[in-house]
Amino acid sequence: MANNRMVFNGMDELREQLRNLPAELTTEASRIVEATANAAAVEVRTEYGKHNITGDLQSGVIVTHVDQGKYAAGAILKSSSPLAWLFDNGSQARHYFSQSGAKHSTGKMWGQIPPTHIFARTAGRARRLMMEKFIAMLERNGLRVTGTP
Repeated sequence: MANNRMVFNGMDELREQLRNLPAELTTEASRIVEATANAAAVEVRTEYGKHNITGDLQSGVIVTHVDQGKYAAGAILKSSSPLAWLFDNGSQARHYFSQSGAKHSTGKMWGQIPPTHIFARTAGRARRLMMEKFIAMLERNGLRVTGTP
């Protein structure tokens, strides 16, 4: 079974600063992580829903909120549908020729499908947005963030 998975981790310096935040800032950081992961899940489900046949793609998108202690937050966005990898990465039409030269098409159900990369693009955008929110939170609280892309 193919699993697409996005773990929200940040740059080393940013993670170090987040570990050293007071508890009230950890609460704000947790809300940022949860809101970003949940929004990304909704966006992926919405895109998958535009191609809905069985609902398997949509129901396979889950967010697991990870309790990482008093001063940390985490979330995992995952697509556990067995169809997710094929849908996101596309498929080619398959065929072979028998010894007599007759063409046999296989994979008629899918045919050739271009890759959508919905999950990876959405997760990437969500990660960048989350980092921007973290940086803004830290700067509002008197910390300076350097070395960001």
